[in-house]
Amino acid sequence: MDLHALSGQYDLALESLARYNHCLQQQEQQKQTKGKNKLQLQLQFLKAKLYLLSGQFTLALSEYEHLLDIMEQRVQRQMKNQQRSDVSRGVSVIEGAATLTGVGLTKLLLALHQEETNGDGTTTSTNEIMEAMETSTEMLLESRRDAIHSPKHASLALDLGIAASISLTNLGIVHCTLLNNKVKSIELWKEGLDTLDNMLSDAMNMATIIPRHKFIWMESIRARLHCDIACLLLGLEEHQQQQQGDGSLLLVATKKKQLEEDTLKHASEAAKKALDIYDELINGARILRGDNTTQDGDDNDENKKEWERILKEEVKKKQGEDNDENKPPEVALSPLWIDYHRCESARALGLVAHCYAQAGAAVTSEGLFQSALDASSSYPFGQRLRGSNSNVVVAADDYGKGIALSSPNLGFIARDVRLWYAMLCNNWEKRKGDADRLLADAQMIDEDMIFQGYSSPAEEKKMKEKLISGMVSSLWLFNPIDFERN
Repeated sequence: MDLHALSGQYDLALESLARYNHCLQQQEQQKQTKGKNKLQLQLQFLKAKLYLLSGQFTLALSEYEHLLDIMEQRVQRQMKNQQRSDVSRGVSVIEGAATLTGVGLTKLLLALHQEETNGDGTTTSTNEIMEAMETSTEMLLESRRDAIHSPKHASLALDLGIAASISLTNLGIVHCTLLNNKVKSIELWKEGLDTLDNMLSDAMNMATIIPRHKFIWMESIRARLHCDIACLLLGLEEHQQQQQGDGSLLLVATKKKQLEEDTLKHASEAAKKALDIYDELINGARILRGDNTTQDGDDNDENKKEWERILKEEVKKKQGEDNDENKPPEVALSPLWIDYHRCESARALGLVAHCYAQAGAAVTSEGLFQSALDASSSYPFGQRLRGSNSNVVVAADDYGKGIALSSPNLGFIARDVRLWYAMLCNNWEKRKGDADRLLADAQMIDEDMIFQGYSSPAEEKKMKEKLISGMVSSLWLFNPIDFERN
């Protein structure tokens, strides 16, 4: 099932999931086991996620609403029996928040796709979306505040913090794409960054070792948050289309207005922080690679050098402690995570490139955009473009690399970096041909490579002036099982 999903074959993944569920039910017909209900719940979460990723939003919403009914029934039983322990309450919070997030994000994508608006410009489901996303976020933040007061719930507090930072990321995107409230979006994303910082601080104060796979998860969330902030400050959250004579719409690389120096500075800082994080997710920690360069010009700070030396020694010592009872069990990570982060890093590269373009450094900007194109086309289970004029998408090349089909998130990133690069070429003398080629590639990705449901059907494209925002690439759907393995 995992392999089918990774290669973008969601129908086969769903079929595998259905067969597994059928076998499970047959095995449990004659005897009941304690873990049966939990396993079936996890399978339903996976099924809903697969529907959403494949653009089958109506089916996904049906699954999540059924899960919501199950959550409400469980809460009623727990309240009636008065037997809810602290730990079970925490697990229940993550399950409930994951369900509400699924409902909210599915309705958001349906709203963005259908663009059914009321007289005040809001979609018919705006209130429902906001209620689901805000409730999920509040549940997680409040539960984390309760959990951090007890050392025995340190692991639970960590999981709740990760889920809360994801929920803040999603809520910020809802405010940006649905309500066009950019100030509130950035406020929520900064709160997400603060939550991640506090989690590290709490772990140090409580002498808690964060498992490697969860630390990588936290850093990936942090990188997305920095990218979101940079993207909004640069005004790159939306793309325009222009109607042609036949009624069709083509992408256009509109020139962005010159940013104020302070805004460009903050955007550049956020984009570079994201790029630094992706560098470490892909290549390992800089300090262990002997890279002691700093961003603040404080190379002569003896205290910092001493701290780096101590940290190196501690890391090496920990690496040799195989029998440490306090060390959390290591979870084997698929090497595909590095490939995923490499593709995702294209967004940070594109944002840094756009910052250089805004600063007038066109040559440096182009070099970074070329790296962004390479990164966005580096996924093992991918497809590559063959000649924009041929309007054909073909399988990956001999090296098995291409634009990812396994995640609409990565498809949006591949589309957007080409649009941003086209903006640079369009404003560069004698580069209009390159701009047109990049725009055609972006159009092809949007129409042929991103799953239907995320980009509008052809007949609806003729009526729409805006594409689905690339901010959707940061939406993060989490499941309770994610906190058990990664």
